[in-house]
Amino acid sequence: MSVMTRVMASSLGLPAREASGEGRLRVKCAPGDVSAPRRSISLRISQGDARMLRSSLAAAALACAAGAAHAQTTDAPPADIPQNFLSAGAAMLPDYPGSDDYRVIPFGAARLVIGDVVVQTEGPGLAATLAESGPVEFGVFGRWYGGREDDIDDAVVRLLPTVDDAIVAGGFARATLAENVLGRDRVSADVRVGADVTDTFDGAIWTTSLSYGAALPRGNFLALSASLTGVSDDYADLHFSVDPAGAAASGLPVFAAESGVRDIGVTAIYDQAITRNWSATAVLGYSRLIGDFADSPLVSIRGSEDQAFFGLAIGRRF
Repeated sequence: MSVMTRVMASSLGLPAREASGEGRLRVKCAPGDVSAPRRSISLRISQGDARMLRSSLAAAALACAAGAAHAQTTDAPPADIPQNFLSAGAAMLPDYPGSDDYRVIPFGAARLVIGDVVVQTEGPGLAATLAESGPVEFGVFGRWYGGREDDIDDAVVRLLPTVDDAIVAGGFARATLAENVLGRDRVSADVRVGADVTDTFDGAIWTTSLSYGAALPRGNFLALSASLTGVSDDYADLHFSVDPAGAAASGLPVFAAESGVRDIGVTAIYDQAITRNWSATAVLGYSRLIGDFADSPLVSIRGSEDQAFFGLAIGRRF
């Protein structure tokens, strides 16, 4: 199994924030009236960006990675294969949930085995399996969700109150539904529920996914996933509502978002072995905001319900 098979199948972590300069590459038309939907895309290229987690990439890729991880790491690799890895790459993702501005940020993943203890990243956070019962395993996770800061590209949305980052902690259950369907593959389902522990929105987020992972010839790997993400009233209101004060400041209409399914997403991960210890991985995903989240003026007027993301990483096992 190649390095990034485990990198992307078990984790898609982002580095801690750090200050640095940034450059921007933009293709954008004049915004005109704030009530007119925007049809332009702005691409920001950042190094050490402070908002590593502001994206649907983290949410959808986490769902896919969780299933793929179970598909490929249930059995320990042979002793002569290095157990630890480091990976680094870049991802392109929306500036904030619902934005049609895009940025490129760095991301990475790591796995360290010390005796019987495995420490690894999973998504923009950490996860640990605590128990197994037949084909089902249970565990806990902690994950960082990005907010909306005051230096985003959209000049109108910038007039709204900022939203702090949040940490969500909770538990998950993952079940193997089928194995060896078309070869060395596995189908799994994953459900996770977490709550904000940072007093940012004091609500809950849940994700459920159906994933397929397959080991391909020559050490390559493919994972496909479909997912749903739902949020509570508190999260919906904080990220997608426009109150009277915000409407007066920005010119956007007043809007109250409520809880429900935020988006439906699909993700594909492909890992290409380069050598025994090196590989390259591509992540491509799409999610669509629905319901109140698509109707929010931040999305319907200033952004887009269609959220795309792409990542590329190089990893090494040692």
